[in-house]
Amino acid sequence: MAEERYTTIAAIDIGTSKVSCAIAHIGGENGSISVIGKGTYPNQGMRKGVVTDIEKTGAAIRAAVDAAERLSGYHIEHATITISGNHVLGVNTSGQVAVANPDREIRDDDVDRVLEVCRAIEVPNSRMLLNVLPSSYIVDGQEGIQQPRGMIAYRLEARAHLITAGSTAVQNLEKCVQAAGIAVDDYVPASLAAAELTLTETERELGTVLVDLGAETCDIAIFHQNAVVYTAVLPIGGAFITRDVAIGLKTSLLAAEELKMSYGTCDPRTASDAEQYNVPDEPAGRRIGRLELARIIEPRMSEIFELIAGVIASAGPEVTSAGVVLTGGGSQLEGVEALGREILKAPVRVASPTGPLLGILDEFRGPGQAAVLGLFSWVARGLDEAGIAEEPAAGLPGRIVGGFRNLIGRIRG
Repeated sequence: MAEERYTTIAAIDIGTSKVSCAIAHIGGENGSISVIGKGTYPNQGMRKGVVTDIEKTGAAIRAAVDAAERLSGYHIEHATITISGNHVLGVNTSGQVAVANPDREIRDDDVDRVLEVCRAIEVPNSRMLLNVLPSSYIVDGQEGIQQPRGMIAYRLEARAHLITAGSTAVQNLEKCVQAAGIAVDDYVPASLAAAELTLTETERELGTVLVDLGAETCDIAIFHQNAVVYTAVLPIGGAFITRDVAIGLKTSLLAAEELKMSYGTCDPRTASDAEQYNVPDEPAGRRIGRLELARIIEPRMSEIFELIAGVIASAGPEVTSAGVVLTGGGSQLEGVEALGREILKAPVRVASPTGPLLGILDEFRGPGQAAVLGLFSWVARGLDEAGIAEEPAAGLPGRIVGGFRNLIGRIRG
């Protein structure tokens, strides 16, 4: 029997409210993702996806990594990480080249050249190019080609979606990761990571809006004909609702978060003041009605959906016919799907990661972990070798070391 081959990699989702780290074996006969280590730790060093305190963010990363390392027996030296914040911008571009081969067969070098033309846009010194994502190809005027390799043609054109980020924001994020003793292999926009294991093939083909609703950012990616055609990041998220509850009920943020997650709803029509709950950590035993709580939550959630509707309008409704998929920790509020359908006038569902997931998942498989688990699928799909993993020997930890350091500005062809 042939020995099953797999690669072991580390993924870190660095969010505004928490850092999640996971270690997994990817590959094998079924292309499975087997999680062998995981860790989550609160992050108090970021605002709206941007680092505000390197020491605090680095400490949160180190704590999450330590937990994952203890469970797995591996030591992390390199990792793929998510990036967010409204400094992350997307733009559509195109390019064309003549097919270089005498037999006019399109080969890898032709595809590489046309994508190099796509990426040859002027990027200011204050920004860096993260990803070049091909949308479609045109072969001698024939549009809608997804895989041009092997075709016969004189001219090859490509349409691509380029993602850039603020250089300072990226450098500060990398300093936080390095402070935790880890080198960055790849930066993946949070929305693209979250989409990996939440969208179906039909949704990617027909046109779907993926919304990763975090604590202080709302990361959006729009897919059409199996390609990314639009990305955006809104500086708003679930923490804004928590603050509204804290102000409205004159209580602490911790108590407001507990009330929101335990009893909150986006639909006041389903709530009643007859439903009374104790406000946590208040010795006098103050009680509030669920209807009062819903009336605080619903306006802010409506505002978020209105902003999402503006992004959809900018992208064009013709590329969003399959509706909206919500994921991320902020998508877990009761009534969020109904409110979304009402405002967006489109099908809305909340998605957790699915697919070939194995291992020690438990509570780690909910919408709040869509991005960190999606990183494994991103790496598995886009890289031949994500790292070199050594099995733990007796008394010695395994090591996860990098095999793809030159990935900033990487082309995913």
